[in-house]
Amino acid sequence: MQHTCIVTDASAQFPKRRIGVQNLVKILPLMFTDNNSELSFAEDNLHHPDAALSLPTELSILSSDKDDESKLKHYLTGMAYEFQQVLFLLPTKTFFPSFSLITQTLQQMNLPSVFNIIDSHSLGYGLGWLIQTCAAVVGRYDNISDVKRFLHHKIPHIYTLLYLPDLSNLSRSKILDPDQAFVGGLLGIRPLILLENDQIIPYQKTRNFKNLVDSMVEYAHEFDRIEYIGLHFGRSVTLAERKTIQNRLQPILPQNPIDAQVMSPYLNHILGDQAICMILIESANKYEI
Repeated sequence: MQHTCIVTDASAQFPKRRIGVQNLVKILPLMFTDNNSELSFAEDNLHHPDAALSLPTELSILSSDKDDESKLKHYLTGMAYEFQQVLFLLPTKTFFPSFSLITQTLQQMNLPSVFNIIDSHSLGYGLGWLIQTCAAVVGRYDNISDVKRFLHHKIPHIYTLLYLPDLSNLSRSKILDPDQAFVGGLLGIRPLILLENDQIIPYQKTRNFKNLVDSMVEYAHEFDRIEYIGLHFGRSVTLAERKTIQNRLQPILPQNPIDAQVMSPYLNHILGDQAICMILIESANKYEI
């Protein structure tokens, strides 16, 4: 039996800064249907060990069926007999139901391994960065309690700024009332929001693209010690718009290239084709385990 495994879901996207951690990481082979609550299982290739650093370019949102719960229990049982310790690092509960689903399912089971479930309070590059960082720590330390303390120190230093011009996505995730989303769309409200501790906090309203970029740069300038910046773009965001944002932010982090990527199909499905996400990670070098 192997000692430790890190499990995440298909919302994670991984920075290019580290390689060689894929042997410790598994991708939970489930997604969710349009109502963001029904369980669906992805194709088996998501469970390939390399999938942790290179997710498939095409990922379908499948329909749930009556066997999905038993499939999940079968998957968790397999993990329990393969690893002594299983650490779930999952995306924010605000948009993704993975944390609640895994927690509730494990409570119904009696498994021999130790399962630890941690909400990253982030998504995309934020989640991927945390997984890569955690994998490096797990490779050096066997005590899962030390690893968990390390993670709980790192998580508050991951900041997520979201531009969600299509308010129907907030409605679908049950963050905004459908009527409010409809009225907001009619009024042309295009909010920038912060994701903090699984809470949505309004940051600014944007009027146009230039105002959006200025607001993103202004937010990044609030930090003195930035270790990492990552950008996600919905499928409808043009290449010129992506380059403009990246070029405006790059001088803030001159020593490191900024990761910029179109959202994975699953992340795009949740946030929307026009969404833009900035992950900013503040340096926290004082903590050692």
